[in-house]
Amino acid sequence: MPHPVPPYYYQTLDWNRLVADYPPAPGYFDTVWKWPRERLVALQQQRLREAVQRAWQTPFYRRRWEKAGVRPDDIRTPADLPKLPFYTVDDIRDSIALDPPYGDYQGRAAAAAAEEPLRIFWSGGTTGDPRPTVYTQWDREAGAILTQRMYYLQGVRPGDVVMNSWAFSTHNGAWIYDHALHHWLGCLNITTGTGNVTATEKQLMFAHKYGVTTILSWADHLVYMANLARELGYDLQRDFKIRTLPTFGNPLPVKEAWGCPAYEAYGFHEVQVISAECDAHAGLHVFEDAFIVECVDVDTGQPLPDGETGNLVVTCLYKTGNQHIRYNIQDLCRIVSREPCACGGTHLRTDRFLGRSDTMVKLRGINVWPEGCGNVVNKDPRVTGEWFCYAETKKTPRGDVDELTIMVEHKAGIGDAGALRAQLEDRLKVEIGLRINVEVVGPDALRTLTGLGTDRPKPKRFEDRRIAQK
Repeated sequence: MPHPVPPYYYQTLDWNRLVADYPPAPGYFDTVWKWPRERLVALQQQRLREAVQRAWQTPFYRRRWEKAGVRPDDIRTPADLPKLPFYTVDDIRDSIALDPPYGDYQGRAAAAAAEEPLRIFWSGGTTGDPRPTVYTQWDREAGAILTQRMYYLQGVRPGDVVMNSWAFSTHNGAWIYDHALHHWLGCLNITTGTGNVTATEKQLMFAHKYGVTTILSWADHLVYMANLARELGYDLQRDFKIRTLPTFGNPLPVKEAWGCPAYEAYGFHEVQVISAECDAHAGLHVFEDAFIVECVDVDTGQPLPDGETGNLVVTCLYKTGNQHIRYNIQDLCRIVSREPCACGGTHLRTDRFLGRSDTMVKLRGINVWPEGCGNVVNKDPRVTGEWFCYAETKKTPRGDVDELTIMVEHKAGIGDAGALRAQLEDRLKVEIGLRINVEVVGPDALRTLTGLGTDRPKPKRFEDRRIAQK
């Protein structure tokens, strides 16, 4: 006798309420997208109070807010948010150390999967152990709707053939893109994964043979694909049907490489897609029915006026499991406008991602911290423990490529430095998930770069040489 389908997938979620609260496209763009700001702010106030009450049930927030002398009833409007301390990735790490392996910031225990569908994904884990996020079914579906809105805004339509070239791994990204397009937009997905899984040449063959209308990947890889296609003898206009290219990263080189519209978006692991660019290319629209964003001074943490660059602080309104109240993601950004856009949208717009206020490098769509690379190489007993990282842009026949190199001091008498370099590069590839270049140098060779032994309060470990190249 066949086993019945477990009913809880269908019965534990109020699907009608979900689409009423967070309408997908195209209905969203005829309704909430065009609401006057007063109505948007009123909705935010209601959802903010509910999110704060949920967060108060989580030990992570209760501990921090009690220490700050703030209670949920003190937060009534978005203007009250600065009363609450923001938190950073360091606070998440502390939470995991306090209550391993999940941390005390989770809104659902793993055992709750017996009663409702849960998913767990991890951050890149480039600064130590990966940071887990447990998603409830509501959080997963609402996040997929936000992602579906992004793709619809940027020209993807039901029936399109979409090739997903993101990395299907422990990270959330590729999975939520696939979920959104398959479940909520009605696209036919070709899930190739990255070039490490499906050779880029084969991906181009798929795109040509099956009439792919958009390719999902990070910006510099899309440029690489266009240049490789030309090398292989393809005519991009004649041999492909690419109509639009949504991406994360600077879309201008993508537009030039493929000769079709390209768009930018912004989001991160814990909350999925936050904002997206429209045809007006006048900033990224924040989905304000799901988020409140602030920009704060990098040094003081105080809110900044619109137009000034600072750290982006995100408050998530839609999640029922993990709460994110004033998460200082330490990405540099600025609010560019709260006025209606030429596209008809009334949601506030931010600038594109402007960099990091700490040392994180976004490399081929993945966040990499130099400190994480240092931790990996220092496991080898042949190194002194001294290291220095730099990021640079290298020009290749297939386009500009950002690369990260770590310089490592070896101990005296190690033998073959070339073998050490190759082994460290292999270890970094396994633990970081990307190719990181290694330069092996002699003992004490990095002193002038790190400033070790000088009057610096701590050694310098990273230099972004891409800034000088621009």
